[in-house]
Amino acid sequence: MEYYYTHKSNIKDDELIIDEIEYEHLSKVLRKKSGDRITVTDGELGIFECIIKSFTNKKIYCIITKKKHDLYEPQINITLFLSLLKNQDRFEFAVEKAVEIGVKRIFAISTAHTVKSGILSNEKMKRIEKIIIRAMGQSMRCFLPSFYNTVSLNNINKITRDYDYKIMMYEHSDIKNRFDYFKQNSNIALLIGPEGGFSEKEITYLIDTGWATFSLGNRKLRSETAAIISLFEIINRIIK
Repeated sequence: MEYYYTHKSNIKDDELIIDEIEYEHLSKVLRKKSGDRITVTDGELGIFECIIKSFTNKKIYCIITKKKHDLYEPQINITLFLSLLKNQDRFEFAVEKAVEIGVKRIFAISTAHTVKSGILSNEKMKRIEKIIIRAMGQSMRCFLPSFYNTVSLNNINKITRDYDYKIMMYEHSDIKNRFDYFKQNSNIALLIGPEGGFSEKEITYLIDTGWATFSLGNRKLRSETAAIISLFEIINRIIK
């Protein structure tokens, strides 16, 4: 079972319409037909059990049979700041897994050692949007994480000014901070650097502006691996 996505504006009373990305997936890949039952989310914590009514003009019309709200969402707000990677597939893999685990927002970032820096093209942004929608549906999440185009390290502190925790993964950290338990609804920023790591100047700047350095051990991990493990550790340390 998985969820399918439609924008909240497509939901009216006891009916909803599915279009664009999910229309292609449901009609051409899964070959759904009238009378089939599906579960749809608006990406804003709403969940709708539906029966497909008809396919018309590249739209799927559905009748809502049951409504639910906020199932299986982690009660914590994690924003992932992930450096662009030389290999686009690895970056997209990290985004996909971050969505499955439970991240709320993702920012692509550029650092001194980022190999492929710069703003992502519209084509790449649309591709990532599709990846996020599919990852949300397949993991049965009812919240659609936001993805933001590249920001510089200097702008991160403006975004995280009021956050409860700011965690920077740094494999050479002398301070062996361990993941603690986090209160529900905490706002947590998680920063993952590029293949070449952060520069000494960046490390000093981040520590001076309130970021705590964490390490996953002596072994150096790929950026996407560090992101996945760190997110998993945080999600599983929420105080119930």
